[in-house]
Amino acid sequence: MCANRATPSPSFWNGKLVCVTGGTGFLGYHLVRALLAARARVRVLALRPAGPHPLVDEPRIECVFGDVRDASVVGPAMAGCNVIFHTAATVAVWGPALERMHSIHLDGTRQVLAAADPAARVVHTSSLVAVGASHDGVPLTEESPFDLENLRLDYVQSKRDSERLALAAAAQERDVVVTNPGYLVGPDDFEKSVMGRLCRRFWKGRLLIAPPGGVNLVDVRDVARGHLLAAEHGQTGRRYLLGGENRTFSEFFRDLAEVAGLRPRAIPRSPAWALQGLAGLAECHSWLTKKEPYPSFQHVRLNRLHWYCRSDRAERELGYRARPLAECLADTFRWYAAQDGLELHHVNRWWMRPQRQRLPSVA
Repeated sequence: MCANRATPSPSFWNGKLVCVTGGTGFLGYHLVRALLAARARVRVLALRPAGPHPLVDEPRIECVFGDVRDASVVGPAMAGCNVIFHTAATVAVWGPALERMHSIHLDGTRQVLAAADPAARVVHTSSLVAVGASHDGVPLTEESPFDLENLRLDYVQSKRDSERLALAAAAQERDVVVTNPGYLVGPDDFEKSVMGRLCRRFWKGRLLIAPPGGVNLVDVRDVARGHLLAAEHGQTGRRYLLGGENRTFSEFFRDLAEVAGLRPRAIPRSPAWALQGLAGLAECHSWLTKKEPYPSFQHVRLNRLHWYCRSDRAERELGYRARPLAECLADTFRWYAAQDGLELHHVNRWWMRPQRQRLPSVA
């Protein structure tokens, strides 16, 4: 049964009016592409992109530009929609941006749930981090107990709180399904996602040590397809982990080197105390420059844990499948190489040791 569910059904989507909040973001953009391929009518609610973006001039979609926290914008965007994908979110680890992140995640979710037609299906995009992490690398499932309440990570808590709002609505007979994607990687990253920036740093030779923890890495295109499958087949009030492959950061960096034809002289694994020291220096510098630090203390707390998961429920109930990570990273490298060349210079080139001709750029 799962095999014939693995591809979204055009007969389900044909003619349906679908709203994607955060539709110009990394996941949102790929969701829009998948919906257009399935012949849905698509409306995007998002902030206007700061730079060029392929959706702005896309004639097949309706763009509503505005803040997901603004009822006067959200109401018209939700009007008449059969399905709503609530992906609008932001990531912050430091400074004044933390309050804004909490507001977007919680107030934005409240506005979407209030404005959605009571008969509409709402797919709320949460995150793997709302499920939890382990110190020993044991993959978690949707039913794993969350034991990180005392962890000082604003992103984790705000995603968890917004997920609670969505599940509470489902308990009150609203048709809400929750998805929990792993860490997203992939091509067509126009809004510069967190993991996209990390990949680029590594390929430019600017990321020379690996944090001690690990993450579940998944292709954004598979997660987008998983969202459509969740809308078609997901059970109301249920969470679905949409993951890929579990990797320590050391393993992940070796994967990044392999697809780029690099042979780094070493990929040392940094102890947590050393990252704490770097974070202290970075945060002091940020108070002067007013720019987000890297790494921050919240990065350190996040990256010392193993954010691993299993997607058995989504595979069994939705027909969800994720492509091999190596294929995803190769496509990601091609896209970034086409954007800026990813040239290595001076010491970075000596350290990263490019060994062969790099993968060709995408057309």
